[in-house]
Amino acid sequence: MPSWAMSLRILLPMIVAVAMAALPARAGAAGAQTWELDPVHSQIVFFADHLGLSHGIGRLRIKHGWFRFDPEDWSSARADIVIDTASVDMGDAQWSEKVRAPGFLASEKWPTARFIGDRLEPTAKDEGVLHGSLWLRGIRQPVQLNVKFNRIGNDPYAFKSKAGFTATAHLDRFDFGMDTFRDVVAGPVEIRIEVEGVRSKIKKEPEENGDQEH
Repeated sequence: MPSWAMSLRILLPMIVAVAMAALPARAGAAGAQTWELDPVHSQIVFFADHLGLSHGIGRLRIKHGWFRFDPEDWSSARADIVIDTASVDMGDAQWSEKVRAPGFLASEKWPTARFIGDRLEPTAKDEGVLHGSLWLRGIRQPVQLNVKFNRIGNDPYAFKSKAGFTATAHLDRFDFGMDTFRDVVAGPVEIRIEVEGVRSKIKKEPEENGDQEH
């Protein structure tokens, strides 16, 4: 056998192995995987009408959470996310304190909010509606998130496999007992969520007592 053929015979399996390792994790994912939220790269931003003049912008930090997802079977998807209401940032210290106050988020009494998603309904390629419940200020309301699956891939800096989503929703603050300043801040609130999850080996299920402390 020529030397070049012998070299090719040795190198070919190595080339194939490297190429397979470089493929996106989505191609190799088998069944539903659990993903722990990365709080650094998971953000919640909301917009609320102020006197019809502009939309105030606020940010909230995700305290912790996880989601389960199989790109080949969206029906298996679940999510459980806890939000730190005291982390609200309106871009102004005084205004942020007002939003933490009892008339709005009531962060001292209700330091966290919680969303549990129990059904993901596909609507288009890489898009769907996540049906679930939001506990906020001790009140539970059904919520639907319009979800876009971004991708599953490897984070070369964290050396971890990650999955990413973008989600949007519309809530009415009055539904959660936030009646303060009705003539200043409108009821409808637009929400945008950016989420990155790190693959976990631990399979999880949402707890039944989702209303506790939220």
